[in-house]
Amino acid sequence: MITTEFPYKDVQTYLNATGVLETGTAEEITQARKVFRKLYLQQYQKRRYNKTHINISISFSKKEKEVMQKLAIENGKKLARFLKDIALDYAKDSAGNVKAPTNTKNFIEIKRLLSLSYDIVEMLHFENSYSELQQSYEELLHLFKQLETLLEPIK
Repeated sequence: MITTEFPYKDVQTYLNATGVLETGTAEEITQARKVFRKLYLQQYQKRRYNKTHINISISFSKKEKEVMQKLAIENGKKLARFLKDIALDYAKDSAGNVKAPTNTKNFIEIKRLLSLSYDIVEMLHFENSYSELQQSYEELLHLFKQLETLLEPIK
């Protein structure tokens, strides 16, 4: 949204440009002053807004837009506000701090631990001895605790 400079230096210039001073009544002049003030404030608001905000464009397919629109309505928001809220909620944690980028090494380690956990569960399924079962169960608990500590910062 590109704004042009306000064309009138002051209210006097506006009144002269509209011709109200020459042919208008006192009421018309008063009304013209109100119109000038309204135009000036609109222009001022646009300039101030554009200094502090940026616009970002996102493309959605029609189906995606319909889905997002439905979710926005269900949450009692307009689509733009809903999308902005989702993006900001995703980017910030519960304390309002910006989340750090996800650590890929953590995910590789999580994947490795999940694979080990799955192997242990399979072993538990085929074991018959109680002592072996107990030992495997303890190993599984230990792996899940390791997973928990890795996932904690992600929450």
